[in-house]
Amino acid sequence: MKFISTLLFASLAILSANANNLPATDLGLGCLNFQDDGSWNPVPDFVTNGPFLVAPESPFRFSSDTRFPDQAVRVGATGKLSASDFDWTFDIFNTQAQNGGTYEAWYKSNNHGTFATTWHSTSANGNKHNTFQIVISEAIGGDMGEGNNVCFCYGDMQWGPGDVRVHSSNSSDHAHIDFSGGTYNNAAADNSLDHKTCCFHADKLKELGSSADFARLCHVRGTEAGSNGDPHFKTWQNEHFEYHGQCDLVLTKDTHFSNGLGIDVHIRTKLVRHWSYIKNAVIRIGNDILEIEGSALDFDSKTHYWINYEYQGELVEFAGFPVTTFSQQGTAVTKNRIEIDLDSAYPGQKIVLSTYKEFVKVSFENASEESFGKSAGMLGEFKTGKTLARDGVTVLDDFTELGNEWQVLPSDKHLFHEMSAPQFPDRCIDPEDPRGDRRRLGGSFVSEEEAEAACTGLKDELDRKDCVYDILATQDLEMAGAY
Repeated sequence: MKFISTLLFASLAILSANANNLPATDLGLGCLNFQDDGSWNPVPDFVTNGPFLVAPESPFRFSSDTRFPDQAVRVGATGKLSASDFDWTFDIFNTQAQNGGTYEAWYKSNNHGTFATTWHSTSANGNKHNTFQIVISEAIGGDMGEGNNVCFCYGDMQWGPGDVRVHSSNSSDHAHIDFSGGTYNNAAADNSLDHKTCCFHADKLKELGSSADFARLCHVRGTEAGSNGDPHFKTWQNEHFEYHGQCDLVLTKDTHFSNGLGIDVHIRTKLVRHWSYIKNAVIRIGNDILEIEGSALDFDSKTHYWINYEYQGELVEFAGFPVTTFSQQGTAVTKNRIEIDLDSAYPGQKIVLSTYKEFVKVSFENASEESFGKSAGMLGEFKTGKTLARDGVTVLDDFTELGNEWQVLPSDKHLFHEMSAPQFPDRCIDPEDPRGDRRRLGGSFVSEEEAEAACTGLKDELDRKDCVYDILATQDLEMAGAY
């Protein structure tokens, strides 16, 4: 079904979000970025029970027995979203009105079948503020995670208590889950909601019987960072940049990782005149070392890896973490990957090493400050995303300088199964013209318009730009498959 492109209030004019100078808030995977881009519509002044908004033009089903109504959805002042007939109600953070408090709410829908409401800076007595969001979608999975169609997203939670509940008039369909009380500005507290995301499918709620069950759905908000192909780097704060030198690089390292096991991730780049790509990647956790390499051969469905320097040795776990391998069979272009599941130490997090042709990608999925908060390397500082030198202070905005700074040194230890030039003290090899016309490689047969069309399915605008860049460099429209 399709949502109405612009939701309307009955007899109420809509003000533009652009006039309100809203601070940008990234609420994490599964949530929608809240920002001053004109896409968010303000909910007008309302009392605690809230106004009615015009709803989608056709029923929106959350489960076999409940549905989003045809006419309206009700938005409560401090974190309530419900059907106009109260067939279902979501309380993301419902509390009694506070003296001197202020309440702001904003909503939007998009062409992916998603509806979201953000309560921005709701205050208690005017001096402490909470920001939170409910996302509901007719689509299942995607950024919300496998099998999910609802996300509760929390930003900075400065005051409480408040009720977190999901219930419906049909008690056999949805249990009444109460996860309430406590001070939410304490990350150490068991019931802290600071910067957490709780995603689920409405059908599964009837299987939950306690606040502890609901709490297990909630994880600290993470980010996705890493490096890809024609090497694009995505910092912990989603800043994108490129470095096209040839050498071994420290992608990230952290001696504190997993209670002192420590982690090192190195990548090896290979130069092709005006650009380079990631040829190999290697990861060390504790005493285990895992390396992966791509392949330019057609119909090569093998995953080329070394575990503790043994080629294609047994690989079911790595440093105590479960490992899953995937290999695409029977196609000229193969996409293989190795997933390291960090859930036992860091719930919901993974490290993924993947290949597309000869290109290697490293992704840190749903990474958090708990897991990578003290890391250093090409991906920058976790909290700020600043690309820092080895001294941890100097900011390097020249990415050629950054690459040279994070070239693997003898003190970093050599983790790859074989050596490859250059090695320090020989410095990284720069491309002939890193800022020149990359399409000179073999002539320009693929146009920018064709590249943009091939990459149009990617949700992230910066990923789309990186994808277009790769296609124009390699003159290969299939490079969109690397994303």
